[in-house]
Amino acid sequence: MLMAIAVMLAIAPVLAKDKNKNRDKKQKGQPAAQQAPQPPKPSISRHGMFDITKVNADWFMEIPDSLLEKDILSITRYTSTPSGSGKFGGEMCNEQVVYFQKGVDGNLLLRSRMTVNVADTTQMINKAVIISNENPIIASFKIESSANKKSKIKLNAFLNDDNALGIHQSLKKSLELGAPMMGLGYIEDIRTFPTNTEIRLVKTYNSSSKRMPGAVATGKLTFGLNISFVMLPEQQMMPRYYDPRVGYFTESFNTFNDQQQRVDGKTLISRYRLEPKDSADLEKLRQGELVEPKKPIVYYIDPATPKQWRKYLIAGVNDWQKAFEKAGFKNAIRGEEWPENDSTMSMEDARFCVIRYLASPIANAYGPHVSDPRTGEILESHVCWYHNVMSLVHDWYMIQASSIDEASRKMKYDEELMGNLIRFVSSHEVGHSLGLRHNFGSSSTVPVDSLRNKAWVEKHGHTPSIMDYARFNYVAQPEDGITRDGIFPRIGDYDEWAIQWGYKPMPDAQDVDEDHKALEPMVQEAMKNPRLWWGDGEGLSTDPRRQTEDLGDDAVKASTYGVQNLKREMANLESWTADEKDIYGENLGEMYYQFQAQLNRYAGHVAKYIGGTYQNYRTREQGGTVFQPTPLAKQKASLKWLEENVINEPAWIRSFNYCKSLAADTRDLTLNIARTTAYVLVSRISANNDMYPAEKYIDDLVRISFREAATGASVGKYREALQLQMVSALISNFTALPATSISTQRAHAMYALKQIQSKVRTAAGDAHTRSHYANINDMIARALLVK
Repeated sequence: MLMAIAVMLAIAPVLAKDKNKNRDKKQKGQPAAQQAPQPPKPSISRHGMFDITKVNADWFMEIPDSLLEKDILSITRYTSTPSGSGKFGGEMCNEQVVYFQKGVDGNLLLRSRMTVNVADTTQMINKAVIISNENPIIASFKIESSANKKSKIKLNAFLNDDNALGIHQSLKKSLELGAPMMGLGYIEDIRTFPTNTEIRLVKTYNSSSKRMPGAVATGKLTFGLNISFVMLPEQQMMPRYYDPRVGYFTESFNTFNDQQQRVDGKTLISRYRLEPKDSADLEKLRQGELVEPKKPIVYYIDPATPKQWRKYLIAGVNDWQKAFEKAGFKNAIRGEEWPENDSTMSMEDARFCVIRYLASPIANAYGPHVSDPRTGEILESHVCWYHNVMSLVHDWYMIQASSIDEASRKMKYDEELMGNLIRFVSSHEVGHSLGLRHNFGSSSTVPVDSLRNKAWVEKHGHTPSIMDYARFNYVAQPEDGITRDGIFPRIGDYDEWAIQWGYKPMPDAQDVDEDHKALEPMVQEAMKNPRLWWGDGEGLSTDPRRQTEDLGDDAVKASTYGVQNLKREMANLESWTADEKDIYGENLGEMYYQFQAQLNRYAGHVAKYIGGTYQNYRTREQGGTVFQPTPLAKQKASLKWLEENVINEPAWIRSFNYCKSLAADTRDLTLNIARTTAYVLVSRISANNDMYPAEKYIDDLVRISFREAATGASVGKYREALQLQMVSALISNFTALPATSISTQRAHAMYALKQIQSKVRTAAGDAHTRSHYANINDMIARALLVK
């Protein structure tokens, strides 16, 4: 036992020495278990245009050096919205071009590209363009790490805070949003693909809105957003110059170069990039053969769309195929149902065109697109379709077609009729998303008599363009026997021509100038056909041919037929609007005023010819007059029609038995028509032309509108309302500008007021009429005394 202890004591120093030696080795080269803590591994790691990683709650994005200074399209859409906001999931709320740039302090900057003034980098003047067109910095990021020629940045603070890629400032103002509330938002997910990165987030804002329930109850509003970063094409599409004879949306900017003696403004049309697949197809295209595009245009239908309407929306897309055939392409465009089982696709992904179905009481639809500001290339489109657009097309069709289509005489249409109404609106909105603007003048190229010709109208349609606001053939009478082929709008001659002009490749053109020159003979030939005329009416046009909701080349004649149909239809309105669920007759009241509004539209169509001026774009080679006053005979006929139909009370509108259920005094039912008519008649004074000078028009207008003052007849309730509204509108025109202003508006208003005053000052009539005249005289006297 003693020997064992002795041995142990003998070897203890050796063991201690070995232990110390091992401790020294561990201190010099510590094993992993005793090294400093390593960063946690990412819970998400995705590779694409920008590599994405997530560590705990932190999101990181890696920007390759190869993408620095490269233009990237940023598109932000709502994925969810608070009730009452008037905004809906799927709608766009921000769009801009951005690019990343290394900062002088080693940080990474995000800038917004302002495409206003541009110059080629080889031009000396480009230096001046750069220093006078500084792009705003919208974010600065600390570079967390750099490896493999990539810069890693942390996204949380930028995305959760207020930033230029979120809800646009103008929208924030209209929604009464304050700053986003930190801690009440989060990054939902970030997905990345070869040419785009998609960021989904939720943000909560302070809001003082009194119209949104969430804001009223909590002072807060929460939105879901999706930000798409889409790489703009490295190889830019050949652009195409805008031509004012064909209606396209545009991208505009100024160009500078060293050789010019004045700045060139460039305006390019917006269009999809349609190219033949290869050189063999290009040669076929030259020979007039149809070829398939390298990348067809595909519109997906939102799975939120009720199943019964999907095929009609798809048909509205596919209807454009024949137009693209004019441009040389077959199978260029198609509609498809959204592949709901494909987890790699998202409707917010800016690579996909979608017809979004919005649960909204708004009766509307619209077809925007997103395009490359450098070339006009349309990159994607989200057509927005509000659920309640069906109420709009129902009312249009009942008002304009119930004389000739029995199926329209009820409050709920059968699926086929409503489906075809949806189809026509789908075609119209898809037309916008293809780059086409409205063609409000198209319907004016059709003779009114042709609209009653069954064979002609069913073959050609009632307007050459579905991009017009020419809803249905309200000119056709019951005895004409016209079917829906002659009632409904359709893609017509102008639409096919416009797609041909915008999308047909000019294979021998080396640049945009040669492209434009190659197109000119095609335009010159097309302008010989009146049906291919583009009548832009969206600006401040004085051309009476460029109107919405009108038909035919003669507003007086077309409106006369329209009124004949209104009289038939309104006589039957009570039975057509009957519904067992509608116990208080709300349908009748609603549709009654809709029919009244149609009469006001007819009056507006006719009135615009008074003081109107025709305008036709022409090149120097074409020659001819650009501006031409509306013929005097047409202006006089228009005033005569207005006198007979709306200046004198259209008492027939309140003559139906059911009118007694709509107002205690049925005379009140037409007063809105009187006031609207007076306002329209006064507005035509400022639109005068030399063919019908303002003073001559005023003389005629006052004589017609105040006829009782000359005859001593009593002024009825309708004419009283019309006269009071007319005087009130003239006084507004007179007092709107100071006496020193250089304007004919004030002078014309004063002339008209004095003409009226001279008639009513000593006019006779019953006691009520004399009191009415005294009031008008006092109104005018007080107005003319204003200094």
